[in-house]
Amino acid sequence: MAATALFGPVADDLDHVERELARVARVEYAVLATLLDHLLEIRGKRIRPALVLLAAGFHDYPLDRLTKLAAAIELLHTATLVHDDLVDEAATRRGVATLQTLVSERATVLVGDYLFARSASLCTETGSVRVMRVFGDTLATICDGELRQILSHGELKTSLDDYYRRIISKTASLLRTATETGAILSGAPEWAVSALRSYGENLGIAFQIVDDVLDFTADERSLGKPVGNDLRQRTITLPTLWLLDNRPEEQAVRDVFAATEHDEEEDAIRRAVAAVLNSPAIGYSLNLARDHCARARAALDGLPDTPHRRTLLSLTEYVLERQS
Repeated sequence: MAATALFGPVADDLDHVERELARVARVEYAVLATLLDHLLEIRGKRIRPALVLLAAGFHDYPLDRLTKLAAAIELLHTATLVHDDLVDEAATRRGVATLQTLVSERATVLVGDYLFARSASLCTETGSVRVMRVFGDTLATICDGELRQILSHGELKTSLDDYYRRIISKTASLLRTATETGAILSGAPEWAVSALRSYGENLGIAFQIVDDVLDFTADERSLGKPVGNDLRQRTITLPTLWLLDNRPEEQAVRDVFAATEHDEEEDAIRRAVAAVLNSPAIGYSLNLARDHCARARAALDGLPDTPHRRTLLSLTEYVLERQS
């Protein structure tokens, strides 16, 4: 979907964010500049910077400061992906080679760290101590979630509460921060900041649940990674959790975790994917995603009927209908 259709009133302003991101890659060291260019070209739909701008559209709209903030949040997101791909040993993202396939692991870590530093520096340019505090808290939350995932690697025993904590840390916290800080920079009253924060968190939860569903239902071309990749990474997601809790006799998921040979693992993954698809797990997961989208829409009830609000509402439909 084109940005104009997806992001409506802020589509043109996202061009300012792109220019700010391009400026980050203009560094003296040519090798680093090339690596940064490569990372910034592996772009998604820029939903996080768009949320910053959309959330600010109900009150004041200081575009220059919002541009800095939106770019900072996108850089923070990109930095987490660099480290995620390294931990997951992923060779591609969205069909493009990941950084660790181009340079050493040590260099990859440092490039990710560089992006964290640049995102923090951009955040300070907003001039808002409150925004900086939220930004710092979010980085700590993301790191907490990543550590929990790494240190629980290979553990089958996961509760629904554990799953929610992980996806809020990993995904929802950054969407929540985008809408909350955009509202703060616009000078929104506290009730509106709280409403937009709730919208972002619930949208982020739904986004990650749908992402976990697509790991079973989408094809490799649209995913940009193999189907069943979460199982390869020994990560329990919502569809798998449903299967483990409700079909204890189904052994395929346990066989994946117990596998020591590649062929054995791939065979178990195929059986586990089939077991999930032939169960209510997908429907159950999508119903939870719909519930969180409904909560996101309800959070906007007190805000005026403007193009910004209508775009935020339409994004809840996009999250549920997306195929990649």
